[in-house]
Amino acid sequence: MKSIPVLPVHQWVKSWDITKWTPEEGLGEPPKEFYVASMSIRDLRALANVSKREIPERKQGTQNPGYQRPRDEKRSRKIGRYIDYGYPLSSQLGLDPKDHPDLVHPGWLPTTILLNLIPIGETRRRHGKDLTVPAHLETRIEYGPSGPVLRYPEPESVSADLRLGTDYIEPIEVIDGQHRLFAADDSLHLDESYQVPVVLFQGLTEQWQAYLFWVINVEPRKINTSLAFDLYPELRSSAWLERGEAIKVYQEHRAQELTELLWRHPESPWCERIELHGKRVDGHVSNAAFIRSLASSFIRRWKSDGRIGGLFGSIDRDGKERLIRWTRLQQAAFLIYLWDRIHACIRGGNAAWIEGCERDFESASASQRDALKSKGLHPAFAGPHTLLGTDQGARAVLVVFNALLSVAYEDIGLDNWELDQVGDDEPEAVITQALADLRSQKTIADFIKLVSKCLFDSTFDWRSGSAPSIDAAHRQAQMAYKGSSGYTLLQRNALSHLLQHSPDELKRYVQLVLDRSGA
Repeated sequence: MKSIPVLPVHQWVKSWDITKWTPEEGLGEPPKEFYVASMSIRDLRALANVSKREIPERKQGTQNPGYQRPRDEKRSRKIGRYIDYGYPLSSQLGLDPKDHPDLVHPGWLPTTILLNLIPIGETRRRHGKDLTVPAHLETRIEYGPSGPVLRYPEPESVSADLRLGTDYIEPIEVIDGQHRLFAADDSLHLDESYQVPVVLFQGLTEQWQAYLFWVINVEPRKINTSLAFDLYPELRSSAWLERGEAIKVYQEHRAQELTELLWRHPESPWCERIELHGKRVDGHVSNAAFIRSLASSFIRRWKSDGRIGGLFGSIDRDGKERLIRWTRLQQAAFLIYLWDRIHACIRGGNAAWIEGCERDFESASASQRDALKSKGLHPAFAGPHTLLGTDQGARAVLVVFNALLSVAYEDIGLDNWELDQVGDDEPEAVITQALADLRSQKTIADFIKLVSKCLFDSTFDWRSGSAPSIDAAHRQAQMAYKGSSGYTLLQRNALSHLLQHSPDELKRYVQLVLDRSGA
């Protein structure tokens, strides 16, 4: 074991005693002190929620401990170069320091890295598993004759532990400052003598960590609210935050961001088919309607009465909330992938309503046919006579799929899906990479394919009431989907159809959704 001296900092105000602690929400009475220390960044790198076994092992199927928040590798590399050569060489990658020694300056990191020591027995969710810190990796504050010290295992033994990440996790987690920590991997000249100032909390719950991250980074307006929910997903389910406006602001802003990404990305079936300026075009959906549909489905909050919430908000399981730690770009990629699979199902399907839409489209105008042909879309998916190209149809699809995915997410491994790159500098490239990776996720793909087959290549009719191929006997039923009442009716009928015409493996999820009455 190694040890370093730490300085206790007592912070407590009597007025805090009037509050009512809520341990059931992860906000029980917090510690009344934290500790300040100077620690080797190399030691910390081995101990703090970091695995040496990253991309190569992941490609081989090895499970690794997840990062508490997504990491921007470009940012870490830039900090690593800054440590080696300071500024401005940290921003001038094309300059060789040997040719410009006058530009080499100190790469100081004087601001503290904020950490939490995970107690033995406390779990953290990593790659779909609940993992704990084992006894031989325990890291704790101890009081001795000379004062408090931080005691921790030899970093080399931690790095060499092959069970780390599959059976248990590291003893320290980073609350704020992970990019400075990861920069240790990218520095060429860093050794054990380079130290960083750290602030250590002991036994701080993830909910208190989220609170601390918020007041440090968001409340002073250092970063925007939406980005904060990517950096610290626990904020998406914080009850204290929901009482204010921040959750609502996040939801609205995230829905707008996702809508724009679906409209913009070239692989999206909704590319340039969401009307941003209020125009009405057959086969297109209005910007406002798409935003409202996302806010009513994938970004919706879970309710205390058990009603299903949004896949991108939080997942309720056995009375607890689980977070899928996807960034906005992963969320956008998943939505694009979902709609793409639906389109593929329709394109390869032979249901009567699909063939009816094809016949109806033969009489469409030349401009309509050319527009759809240029986008490579099927008329049953985006033509003038399909409900899938209307506000009501888009809402029904998002609500139904969100509900089913939310009750099946653990069985199909949604929280196991991760990306090696999570940077936000090149959103289109990250989404493209995410789409390629999603196509290799067989369990997820099979589930979406099954739902799509039962819902679209089936007897359920997705034609609009104006479709010429609908006979008079059924036209009135399809016309009922128009107007405000049509939203709920279409969602309910789609779920009822799935309950009656799905195999048992899917039917049980549909029943769970109906039981939770969240669709």
